[in-house]
Amino acid sequence: MKHPKAERVAAGPEPAPPVSLAGLNYAEALRLHWIGQIDRAEPLYRAALALEPGHADAHYNLGLIYHSQNKLAEAVVEFREAVFARADFAEAYSNLATVIKAQGMPENALVLYRQALMLAPQNGMTHSNVGLLLNEMGRSAEAVKAFRTAIALAPDYQWAYLNFAPALLELGQHEDSLAACRRGIAANPMAALAHHNLGATFKTMNRIPESIACFRHALTLDANFAEAHFALGQLLLMHGEFEEGWKEYDWRWKLQEYGWLRNIHGEFSKPRWAGEDLTGKTILIYAEQGLGDALQYVRYIPRVLAKGGRVILAVHPPLIPLFAGIPGVEVVALDQVPWPEFDFHCPLLTLPMLFKTDAQSIPAEIPYLFADPDRVKRWKGRIGGKGLKVGLVWAGNPIQRGDKMRSPGLKSVRPLFDVEGVQFVALQVGPGRKDLEGAPLPPAVLDLGPEIKDFADTAAIMKELDLMISSCTAPLHLAGALGVPTWGLIPFAPHLLWQLDRSDSPWYPSLRLYRQDAPGMDWSGVVGRMAADLADLVKRKANGL
Repeated sequence: MKHPKAERVAAGPEPAPPVSLAGLNYAEALRLHWIGQIDRAEPLYRAALALEPGHADAHYNLGLIYHSQNKLAEAVVEFREAVFARADFAEAYSNLATVIKAQGMPENALVLYRQALMLAPQNGMTHSNVGLLLNEMGRSAEAVKAFRTAIALAPDYQWAYLNFAPALLELGQHEDSLAACRRGIAANPMAALAHHNLGATFKTMNRIPESIACFRHALTLDANFAEAHFALGQLLLMHGEFEEGWKEYDWRWKLQEYGWLRNIHGEFSKPRWAGEDLTGKTILIYAEQGLGDALQYVRYIPRVLAKGGRVILAVHPPLIPLFAGIPGVEVVALDQVPWPEFDFHCPLLTLPMLFKTDAQSIPAEIPYLFADPDRVKRWKGRIGGKGLKVGLVWAGNPIQRGDKMRSPGLKSVRPLFDVEGVQFVALQVGPGRKDLEGAPLPPAVLDLGPEIKDFADTAAIMKELDLMISSCTAPLHLAGALGVPTWGLIPFAPHLLWQLDRSDSPWYPSLRLYRQDAPGMDWSGVVGRMAADLADLVKRKANGL
């Protein structure tokens, strides 16, 4: 769901009566600012400040200008000067908070928003901004309270409803989220973002046709709305409508969140590859999203190699030892500076579009990744044991959007340990291991998580297993790429890859999908079915089947 940016507390520059030469400069600057002639207004604000350095409104309005130009550091300086000059300047505190938030300092921003509310407690817009920030910080219950206050104070403020909807979704309150979106649409039917957020809510409820209709309607209101294009692309791919889906999905590069590579490497001076012959050329292919996405789409690298030329693959460091085994490819880290020289570049997840992937041409030559034989030997001695050897991963990366809904957690999967005849091997690494605090694994479970250094280790362990069970996270993709028999715990609103209403995957023939029964965090139905099938599998193995 798209979250609106925090709104400025003031709709425009703050007026002040001219009472001096500084005031005359300020008044003219204000006039020009109001009619949009910012380039002419800025030097006049500066002239006013040269004569009266403590002119709070001039500092504030310069801050508005710099914020609109995305000059965040300069905006911070001006808003701070404004509050130094006028300690009760609530609007300046609120705008300073918004800029500090944009600089990646949410805790500091929250303090500043609270200060603004101490000075102007009836400002519904500021309460809405606090709610937006709290939700982004993962404090959704507090965010909901802030939004309710905002709506009570400003019942016609459409952004409060639109900001409210994502927070309600985080708490699993889908119907309330629908209602909030509809109130936002009623306040402004022409707001593309309102229809986008309604579509995002429908998506979490698997009401896909309604969701698609909302995104398409949003695009009739704003044809360049990148978030709506991207969301539409995901749903079309989920439905198997590949040709339009890949094109819409490519709009992701218009989103701010995809600018992180440019922050490291700057703008690419070389052209993006469009599928032409590469003989005598070098192409840089780079991962762009999560580890699971890189594991999924690296299957296209042999097709790029077939175009001729040299291939450099830039990926997340934990994947380098595993991907280094791909023949004919030089593997580097995403954050390596500088990268080797190249003639063309291409995002890894754009390759399916360039190779015109459809339901009949999904590259599913499995395995396409391979475990290092020496590591397999080393881990084989570590695993040993009797019975059916089953690997287990119960959580993904919590920084990923929607992770709460896709990660069942250790508590939810514990009933699996009651199945007799199974030697469980825990492969969980990262933040998911916090689930072990105060509730350790049963003694019979072999916990290899602390010993795993990278995905090459994980791959070697998986090759010694009879079965892998994983939540919707990177190890699920790795097991599928290795061709290991795997059962996936799939959330009610799935990743586009898993499509809908099927227990198999055209991308990974060795996968069996166990889908959640309803939206939310109740995995009991999924785990119950999986435990029953696991017990049956133990019996079948014991009977030599």
